[in-house]
Amino acid sequence: MSTTYKPIDAGFHEELKELVAKRAPARIQFFSDIREFFTRHATLKELLIRDEEEYLVLTSGEEIRLDRIVRLDDRPAPGYDEAFFKCDIGR
Repeated sequence: MSTTYKPIDAGFHEELKELVAKRAPARIQFFSDIREFFTRHATLKELLIRDEEEYLVLTSGEEIRLDRIVRLDDRPAPGYDEAFFKCDIGR
């Protein structure tokens, strides 16, 4: 997985901003920096920028780099489609 941050789709970024403003609970799936795939059920707390990279902060304190998000609730993030999740049967 690339370590270089890639800005995310503007529409998806706006959606995240709206959910953070509502402090919405969400199911979020993402890759870690060593390509581990995680699913979290958490409340979205804030968006922050550090060293020119953007992160989503959960109320648990966990920070997820925005370009590593692959699905938010039941919607694939830009760059992913439903075919990517065909084996995701543990929802």
